[in-house]
Amino acid sequence: MISVDSIDDFNFEHVPIDSFWNTGDQREQKMHKIHAYPAKFPAFITTKALEFWNSNNANPPERIADIFCGCGTTALEARRNSINFWGCDINPVATLIAKAKSRKYQSGRLQNYYDRILGKHVDAQCVDCFELAPERLQYWYFKEQYNELAHLKDVICSVTPENSDYRLFFLCAFSNILKPTSRWLTKSIKPQVDPHKRIS
Repeated sequence: MISVDSIDDFNFEHVPIDSFWNTGDQREQKMHKIHAYPAKFPAFITTKALEFWNSNNANPPERIADIFCGCGTTALEARRNSINFWGCDINPVATLIAKAKSRKYQSGRLQNYYDRILGKHVDAQCVDCFELAPERLQYWYFKEQYNELAHLKDVICSVTPENSDYRLFFLCAFSNILKPTSRWLTKSIKPQVDPHKRIS
């Protein structure tokens, strides 16, 4: 790590590469993959930054703030290290992911809700509500996919407690399937219809 007093006269091209910051020492937690997000930086950067802080300070930080929290990579790493976190982002999907990733869950309860959601989704009848959908959603989804998604969301909301961390978790996972099940061009960040996309 290099201290810089003034960036005006600093030559960034001559900074030596520090291998400490190049790779992580452990596998990324599965929770980091709950939702796709463009330009997500690797979790090990936050981990290494905390290691650096702890090696140079007697006490761990009390709080970490991230004014562009994105999908909550820093939020999750802060929670894992028992550090309070504050973050914000203009993108509501980003804040949904960050909130879901920064909560604590009991794996047994997650499994229980998952089993109940799956069972109810299979057993309950899917209602045709496509004609009631906003015009923009009718543009992006085929009728069958929209009805299935609406049914799944209804099931998630009926099984999980209102305003609970578990509903937040499953709505985040639900959000992650919205783009792949739409007519949105795969791997495109900008909204663009793929006229050849086949959705099963």
